[in-house]
Amino acid sequence: MTQKKSKLYTIAENGIPYLILTSVALAVLLVICTVILFSVRGCQADTTKPNGKPADTTAATIDTGTPTTPDPNDSVILPETDDAGQAYQDSLTFVGDSLTAHLINREALTGGKTTQQVWRTENNMLNLNSEVTSSKIILPGTGELMTIAQAAKTAKPSILIITLGTDWGVSYLNETDFKACYSGLINDVKEASPSTKIILQSIFPVTDYCPNLSNEKIDTANKWVKAVAAETGCRYLDTQSVLKDENNNLKAEYCNSSDGIHLGANAYVVILEYIRTHAYN
Repeated sequence: MTQKKSKLYTIAENGIPYLILTSVALAVLLVICTVILFSVRGCQADTTKPNGKPADTTAATIDTGTPTTPDPNDSVILPETDDAGQAYQDSLTFVGDSLTAHLINREALTGGKTTQQVWRTENNMLNLNSEVTSSKIILPGTGELMTIAQAAKTAKPSILIITLGTDWGVSYLNETDFKACYSGLINDVKEASPSTKIILQSIFPVTDYCPNLSNEKIDTANKWVKAVAAETGCRYLDTQSVLKDENNNLKAEYCNSSDGIHLGANAYVVILEYIRTHAYN
C-alpha cells in the first residue's frame, strides 16, 4: 500500500520542495512591498523644483527666531540728511546734563568757552528728576539765573536740543517717573515758547569699565526718551549710535575721564557732525 505524502513534501515540477517555494514567494512579496514603500516616501520627500534643480529648504530647517517688532516711536527719529553746515550748527541751543555743559569746556562750538549756545547750571549738572522744571540755568549774555522754561520764553531759541538722563535719571528713575519728569519739562518749554522746535538727544553710552552706569540701562532709557519725544511732538536724535564700538560700549578713544562717562573734544566733533547730518528742517 502506497503511503500518501503530505503537501509539504510534494515535489514540484522543478524539483524544489513546496515549503521552499512558499518561503521564496513570501520573501519576494516582502521585497516588492519594501520597494513600493520607499518609492512612496521618496516621492513625498522630493525637494526638486519644477526645473529639476534642488529646492531651497533652508527656510524650513533654520529657526530664525522671533521676528523683530518695529518700534512705533521710530517715526520721530531724525533721518540722515545732507550736512546742514555751520550756519545750522550755530543756530542751535543746547541744554542738558554735565555732558552738555562740556560743550563749553571742550570749546566745541563757535565762541569756544564764551559760546552763547549752551544753557548750563552753576555746577554744570542738571538732574532729570522732579526738580528739573524748577532748576535754574545761566542765561548766556545776561548771566541771569532762570528756569529752562523762563529762558525759552526770554530767548525763544529756534531749535533747542535737550540731553538729559546721565545725571540721576538712568540710575534712579523707573520708566514712569523718567517719562513724567522729562515730559513735564518739555511741556513747560512748549508753553513758554510755542515756536521753538525741540529735539531730544539720546543719552550717550559709557565705557565697559564705567562703575556707575551700564549701557543696558542706557539703551532702555533711550527707548523712554524716544517715547517721550513721540508723546510730546518732539524729534529724537540717535547720536549714541555713532559713539559705540562693536560691543555696545563707548569707544575708548572718545572717553576723557576715569569714570568712563565724560567725553573728549574728539567725541564732540563726531556728535556735532551727526547733528548737522540729521538736521531738523
